[in-house]
Amino acid sequence: ANEAMLIIEAYRTLRDRGPYPADQVIKDLDGRFGFVVYDSKAGTVFTALGSDGGVKLYWGIAGDGSVVISDDVEVIKNGCAKSFAPFPAGCIFHSEGGLMSFEHP
Repeated sequence: ANEAMLIIEAYRTLRDRGPYPADQVIKDLDGRFGFVVYDSKAGTVFTALGSDGGVKLYWGIAGDGSVVISDDVEVIKNGCAKSFAPFPAGCIFHSEGGLMSFEHP
């Protein structure tokens, strides 16, 4: 299976087949990873970043209050002005549940 489909299936497991704790599903992923899944049906965002530091993500708050997440720091700088930071490694973010460590839940 390709990596994108693996991530989509992990997300669907969390969304549809719960109640699996998100940290349990994500911590089983091996290797370098960072991803953002936008669920257009639910209007939510789910993001995770591996703990090895091999992939970088950045996030911030745009002028309209929305969360912006990207692997391109220039996109974040331009969209969020001064309100941005590196996304924390070993963490997941869900727009309804907030930020959580999957390494140390």
